[in-house]
Parts: sequence; structure tokens; C-alpha cells
Amino acid sequence: MSDIEKLKTKVALLEKDAQSSELIHQRLEVAIEKLTDITVSLKGMLVQQETKLQKAEETDNDIFITLESRRKEWDNDLKELHSRITTNTRELREHQIMSENKMLNELRNIRNQLDNRVAVLEKWRWIIVGGSIIIGLMISNPDSMLMKFFS
Repeated sequence: MSDIEKLKTKVALLEKDAQSSELIHQRLEVAIEKLTDITVSLKGMLVQQETKLQKAEETDNDIFITLESRRKEWDNDLKELHSRITTNTRELREHQIMSENKMLNELRNIRNQLDNRVAVLEKWRWIIVGGSIIIGLMISNPDSMLMKFFS
């Protein structure tokens, strides 16, 4: 083979290589475009996921704030209820003590009245007993008693 033919062959091979390189470059450009599209899509998806995460965090924060406010309300209600129970218990105890004191005073008054009545009845009993003894002695010994009595 002559040099020209070798050169033609080499040129033909080079042209073939250039064409295959051109095809490879076109395929690479298509792949790069697809990768660029995928990158853009991934960026969009990441933005959407970030937005969703932010919304979820905001929702979590709202839920936490709501739960905290409800817990504080519950604590306040519980304290108020405890205060009411304590106040009612104290008032009932005071009322019970007052009622007991009134009853004791009434019982003392009744006892004093009964003591006074019994004392009056005892006086009359002793007067009657004494009079009966004197009358009995006078009846049993009328002469001697009258003389002693009037002397």
C-alpha cells in the first residue's frame, strides 16, 4: 500500500472516529440535558419537601402551643377547684363548730333550767317532809309538842 492509500485510510478512519465522536458528543449533550432536567426536578422536589417540612414544623409548634395553653388552663382550673374545695371544707367545719356550740349552749340552758326546777322541787319536798314530821310528831304527841312549841 502506498502512502496515499495509507493516508486515505487514516483519513477515513479519522473521519469515522470524528463521526463517532460527534455521535458521542451528541449523546453526551442529550445526557447532560436530561441530567439538567433531573437536577431541576430534584431541586423542585427538594423545595416542595422543605415547604412540607416547614409546614409540619409550624403545625407541630401550633400543637405544642395549644397543648401548653390547655395544660396551663387545666392547672388553673385544678387550682381553682382545690381552692373551692378547701374553702367549702373550711366553711363547713366552721358551720359545724358553730352548730355544735349552739347545741351545747342550748343543752347547758336546758340543764340549768332543769337544775333550777329540781332545786325548787327539792326545797318543796324538804318543806313538805319537815312539815309532815312536825305534823306527825304533833299528832303522835299532841300535848307535849304544843307545850314545847309555845313555851
